[in-house]
Amino acid sequence: MKKIAVLGTGNIAQTLSVDFKAKGHEVRLFAPVHLMPRIQKIVDTHEIECVGALEAREEIDVVTSDIDEAVKGADYIFVCVPGNRHEEYAKILKGHTIAEQIVITFNGCMASLIYKNVWGDDKTCPIFVESTIPPFSTRRIEPGKVRMFERHLAPIAFFPASASKKYYEQIREDIYEFPGLYADILECGLSLVNPTVHPGPCLVNLSNIEKPDFTFFLYEHGFQPSGLKINVLLNKERLAIGKALGYQIRALEDFAGVDKIDSWEAIYTMGHGSHALTSIAGPNDINYRYLTEDIPIALVCWASIADQLGIDTPIMDAVITLIGVAHDTNWFENGRTAEKLGLAGKSVEEIKNYVKAGLY
Repeated sequence: MKKIAVLGTGNIAQTLSVDFKAKGHEVRLFAPVHLMPRIQKIVDTHEIECVGALEAREEIDVVTSDIDEAVKGADYIFVCVPGNRHEEYAKILKGHTIAEQIVITFNGCMASLIYKNVWGDDKTCPIFVESTIPPFSTRRIEPGKVRMFERHLAPIAFFPASASKKYYEQIREDIYEFPGLYADILECGLSLVNPTVHPGPCLVNLSNIEKPDFTFFLYEHGFQPSGLKINVLLNKERLAIGKALGYQIRALEDFAGVDKIDSWEAIYTMGHGSHALTSIAGPNDINYRYLTEDIPIALVCWASIADQLGIDTPIMDAVITLIGVAHDTNWFENGRTAEKLGLAGKSVEEIKNYVKAGLY
């Protein structure tokens, strides 16, 4: 049995909590005081129920707004919050961890670099781990109840990458049998699937997403040629960034089950051919994570690194600009830039050495 702290209140946090508890681990669910009302039923009962791919109703050991109570002595700390809150939660954690603890983030897009900037050279800085997807597709049904649609695992990456030799097999034995390792968190961050799946269809369907009398299903209604053509070009730009850094990225190709993506048909087939995807409703609000994370956290991150490397990304830039207009903001300034990752002004060699060793 491991002691696991789960930080967050949403789909992933609740599903991880019930999943780990069903596996026999001690689970501590944390949320700041001002977010406790979001999980009030769990606060009152300590119970979370899951239906679907996991059928379980479990009593969570600890539900708390005290970060020490959540993470003291924990073997693993899972940060399950939107990308724009990674820095906030790193600041909550700093001073309450030890170097031997492991902090894991899904869909992080180089969140480890954000965390490292917060900890700096502090000797209590833990080991950071990222994966491109959570271990399942899931949605909340009602307070304290979630539905797991299917399980899936992707490789993981460590920061520093050198820590993988010591901890990779341990994590596979303790947590999930992750099917491999990325070279580092750069390759992992560039291998996210969603930023080349959601943006195109969302962009050309903004009006449908905003309609108050219509329930939009992205993979059913939005996966049409016009939006998917945008995704194809976003992916080509992503591949160029990966190549410049020495990686052969195959995230969208593997997701679609094809060797190469030159046209929209493969992505269309992947979406419409999966009941687990077409049955997921949403987004029905332009402030949903498909737009508020995939663009300002992932696409801005990629485009900013590309700019530093001298790589043109006109399609990424256009999508970032237009979604920024819809959000009344400038995501080039307010998103996850190379500067915010601590990479500004660094050469490829310096960046690669940094993510391997954890220091410049």
